[in-house]
Amino acid sequence: MTDIEHTAREGGWIRCFLFEGANVRGVIVRLGEAWRQIRQHDDYPVEIAQALGEMTAASALMAGDIRMAGKVSIQMRGGAVLKLGFAECSSQGHVRGLARWTDAGGDPFAASALSDAVLAITIEREQLGQRYQGLVPLEGASLAQCLEGYFAQSEQLPTAIRLFADAQSAAGLLLQQVPPEGGKRSEHDALTFDHARILAATITADELFTLDAEAMLRRLFVEDDVRLFDPVPVRFQCSCSNERVAAMLRALGRDEAFAALGAEGLVEVHCEFCNQRYAFDAVDLEQAMRGDASASGSTSQQ
Repeated sequence: MTDIEHTAREGGWIRCFLFEGANVRGVIVRLGEAWRQIRQHDDYPVEIAQALGEMTAASALMAGDIRMAGKVSIQMRGGAVLKLGFAECSSQGHVRGLARWTDAGGDPFAASALSDAVLAITIEREQLGQRYQGLVPLEGASLAQCLEGYFAQSEQLPTAIRLFADAQSAAGLLLQQVPPEGGKRSEHDALTFDHARILAATITADELFTLDAEAMLRRLFVEDDVRLFDPVPVRFQCSCSNERVAAMLRALGRDEAFAALGAEGLVEVHCEFCNQRYAFDAVDLEQAMRGDASASGSTSQQ
């Protein structure tokens, strides 16, 4: 087994596919150890963990679909149950996520919990230097239905999404009818998408959690000619670093940064994604204020 195959088997994978002869594409995502590493960073209630797992799987589905180097994040704020949910995946398969919740309990995507909530999708494409953010209407009884509405309204792309998450795994399936060259949609494409959407609606959580991609596509689309692409391994990876923390402290300004020095003579910054702790003393702060590349605090895991 190669390193890539081992990483994909243990951490998870993203696999894209398309229907030959039709402008219909899809993505399958399964997150194993990558999801468990995200989940272990806090004691999430069952409903919150499920919502965060689905958000993480959804970000991976979309990252697999952007077709160039970049990353996708999904963020929800202001819900009556889910106060903050954030999941991010890069096109290289690096995922991270976190959630903050209230004591209200219940389904985070119930209509009664969404009256003041905002759901946003941010797509960053590195080669083009582009950053796009769209607000997602919180209409539907699930995250998948909200995202289907977003693609239909904002992207004009007929889309079907299935999302599942439990304590051990998070997984998802995305189907889209995409514009052909020239932009003129065909009846054949629409019929192929509708056919695929109906079949995809039958997939179960257990199938997405356990079947490999080849077996899954054979079971779903037994009469269709589907091309499956190589997997992109997925793993948990946080983007925090000494350099990023130093830049953040520099952005605060000298007075505020030095005012934050505690009784032990340290400014401590804690990463909520990976529990990494960064500690900067007065010398480190001085270097950070000068933009010195050598500025670095001590680090430790909590």
